[in-house]
Amino acid sequence: MSGNSSNGRHGDLAFVMGGGGARAAYQAGVLRYLSRRFPRLQIPIITGVSAGAINAAHLAAHHGTFEQATEELFHMWSNLNVDHVFRTDVGSLSWHVLRWARQLVSGGSRAAPRVRGLLDTDPLRAYLTDAMHAIDGELTGINYNLRMGRLKAVALSTTNYSTGQSVLWVQGQGVKEWERPTRRSRLATLTVEHVLASSALPIVFPAVQIGPHWFGDGGIRLAAPLSPALHLGAGRILAISTRHSPTARQANRPTVTGYPPPAQVAGVMMNSVFLDLLDDDAHRLETINRLLAGLPPEERGGMRPVRLLTVRPSVDLARLANRYEPQLPKAFRFLTRGLGTRQIEAPDFLSMIMFQPDYLAELIRVGEEDAETREGELAALLEPDGKTEISGGRAGSATTMATDGRKAT
Repeated sequence: MSGNSSNGRHGDLAFVMGGGGARAAYQAGVLRYLSRRFPRLQIPIITGVSAGAINAAHLAAHHGTFEQATEELFHMWSNLNVDHVFRTDVGSLSWHVLRWARQLVSGGSRAAPRVRGLLDTDPLRAYLTDAMHAIDGELTGINYNLRMGRLKAVALSTTNYSTGQSVLWVQGQGVKEWERPTRRSRLATLTVEHVLASSALPIVFPAVQIGPHWFGDGGIRLAAPLSPALHLGAGRILAISTRHSPTARQANRPTVTGYPPPAQVAGVMMNSVFLDLLDDDAHRLETINRLLAGLPPEERGGMRPVRLLTVRPSVDLARLANRYEPQLPKAFRFLTRGLGTRQIEAPDFLSMIMFQPDYLAELIRVGEEDAETREGELAALLEPDGKTEISGGRAGSATTMATDGRKAT
């Protein structure tokens, strides 16, 4: 990922890719528009969590320009379908469901089958290995970009199921490990396994073994999605969320009537884990910023401003999912309908596993359009020397934040 420097007096630029399963195709759309507007943009710091780790790893590992990297990412998502992510044949789905059923009625018997994820994601491992040009699983392009000075650090968030800790896997130059009781970082040579671990939706996708421990979706324990970028020294952050910000009226509108089916419960849980936390973290930073604005510089404890711009979908991506649900493979569609997805107007759970080409293409289109709408704000963040600085505002706007890097949570 080569191009013009994005450093200087404004600080290192960081891209933060949030989670959301199949919704991460939206990020590919945003990035594609950015690449046409800023074809040789350089991004020193890239972080990703959940499915956002796929996009983060791809950008960090690509040898070409930003435009070339995003165009290849566009094709990766455009060519993706359900069969590239997990097995959808009747035999495989039935086998996994039956193993789960046997485990549940076994009473903990040692003779019961060991179950992992509800779905077999070996196809995704093969797809990513090929798409990211991995060699023996290693994302060799990351080391190349580090040596060339095009990249400072890339970080992928995971959850250690053995300890319950949030583990941030970092590959970079001049980066030191840090540790807290419930979260820590580890220096590593990133591989496809790290990407799979970060994006392994709990229960649905199997955990991934890295060393002696098993890891799953990084969104489970990552309370502060902006924290990795801050720890790595970001001075400006572009965060791409996959969560639509509803109006008060939209938020109060029920998406299901009667008793909520399992898919609705799962969707609410996944929203709280994977989609809501970025908004909460941005609000926390804005609160700190407002407090610091009332203090003279000498009383700010050495904290430095960090500009944040959050781009999010202008429409509810979950509502779009129902439109394309009939195109899912028959056996998989039968399974999801059994969970009650057809009873819900905006099935968040379905939208996260809706790896259907037409749906993904729609998300990419929405992402491109949303980025175009926000072009002025994006230019102010990415080309601060050529644009008027934007300060203040609500979540989703360009805002001057504050941190000293050492105090980031």
